[in-house]
Amino acid sequence: MKLGLCEKCGTPTDARYEIKNNCVYLVKFCKDCGRTSSLVTKDARKWRWKREVAEYQEPSGPSDCSLNCKSCDHKLHTRPTTVAIDVTNLCNQRCPICLAYVDAMGFAYKPPLEYFEKIFHEFEDWDPRPNICFFGGEPTVHDDFLEIVRLAKSHGFQVQLFTNGLKLADMDYCKELCSLGVQVNFGLDGTKPEIYKTLRGDNSLAVKKRAFENVIKCGVNKLAVISTVASGVNDSNMGELMEFVHSYKEHVSVWAFVPLTPCWETSDVKLEPTTTECVENIFERILPDVEFVSTGMMKFEILSKFFGKQTLGGSHPNCESATIVISDGEKYIPLSSYLNIPLSEALSKLRKLDRKLIRKSPAKSAPKWRHWWFNLSAAVQAAFIVARTINLRKSLAKPAFVNGIKALVDIAKGRKIDEVLSMRTSFKQLLTLITIPYEDEGGLENARLHDCPAVFAYEDVETGQIRTTAFCSWQTIKDDVCRKIQAHYYKDSDKHKKMAVGVS
Repeated sequence: MKLGLCEKCGTPTDARYEIKNNCVYLVKFCKDCGRTSSLVTKDARKWRWKREVAEYQEPSGPSDCSLNCKSCDHKLHTRPTTVAIDVTNLCNQRCPICLAYVDAMGFAYKPPLEYFEKIFHEFEDWDPRPNICFFGGEPTVHDDFLEIVRLAKSHGFQVQLFTNGLKLADMDYCKELCSLGVQVNFGLDGTKPEIYKTLRGDNSLAVKKRAFENVIKCGVNKLAVISTVASGVNDSNMGELMEFVHSYKEHVSVWAFVPLTPCWETSDVKLEPTTTECVENIFERILPDVEFVSTGMMKFEILSKFFGKQTLGGSHPNCESATIVISDGEKYIPLSSYLNIPLSEALSKLRKLDRKLIRKSPAKSAPKWRHWWFNLSAAVQAAFIVARTINLRKSLAKPAFVNGIKALVDIAKGRKIDEVLSMRTSFKQLLTLITIPYEDEGGLENARLHDCPAVFAYEDVETGQIRTTAFCSWQTIKDDVCRKIQAHYYKDSDKHKKMAVGVS
């Protein structure tokens, strides 16, 4: 049974998809509020294609996901690979499209180091250990943020920061942060000042550019650009922003897009909803041969030994989507330009192989030689599919024949595919494009959330337990949870009592 959240009261209720004029709507049937609906996509054809190519089957029976996220711990459904934490709702911007800062939430939220220590302790012994992602508000505004990062690193976590970047315009602060080995996910919505006036309510472009340069100068290990995409605001600027990203091709490895969904409450904001497929269509106009695929198609169990584990990305075909573009030195070219078959077809072949390998995988107690032979066989079969997929003559570095043989040897030795591509092909500067639909509360449904490997973690201060909720459902419980956390940790402080009720 499919469940969605009523648009009016937020109660989990029966739901179904309806298609009208090439748009998909999630329609809910609440016993108290009646029928409500939310736009899911403006491109029903592409939405359905993703399901077909992923061979997705809607669950036929009752689901153990009730969408009652207040009483659920998501990690009991699905073991997370990414754990997000809201550091604070304090922020150095007042974006009219945001509901995650003090003015919008009605109170200040800034938990102490003790709170983060509890969360890190919960996940430090997991194998594999999940990545930690810091969100806000603006995480860098928290007075103890650098200490929070150090604490996370001391527990052995890989750390990502999602930031608007403004604090990084301070070179001393930027240098100290980057020295901690953090992946910086830098908010950059375009190359025109008017874009920021509309989306952020300010003219922060110049400061952001200075901060971006600082990050580059500090030699940060990994850098991702995060762009909120709003139809009619910055969609026509994406080509120019791509040129900007390309000018830093040696440093930027990921460009992620957050489609702007109607989460704002102020009547001053009059913007069109933007969906994942809207973003894909923008880049199909910029790069006609580009092909986005659902990130769930990139999830493998056995073949993850060669392709690496995907850390951020839903399992559902209508969640995130991604593709790869490659720099030819002057511009980005879609990966599909180097392929003999569509990317989706290649991934389908690899997924079929992965399922076959799961069935034939030797037991843990089997002799070592059987595991060695199984891994070698899996690598050769995967390499064969990759070799048939890629246009080797166009892709291999010179001398092509020698590098082709070396690539096969590298894969057989267990090297990751991305390493092999970097060493043996002309694919020197790869950029992953990924859409991250977020804050789309009206479009939440239980089948999409159930298997999500990305979660928000928080302390249930009434029990002392560390609980989780699926990444996108955090918005449905965040205000209540954060208010309780703030009150719990600062119940004996007059200063923070005032903070808790939003008094400065």
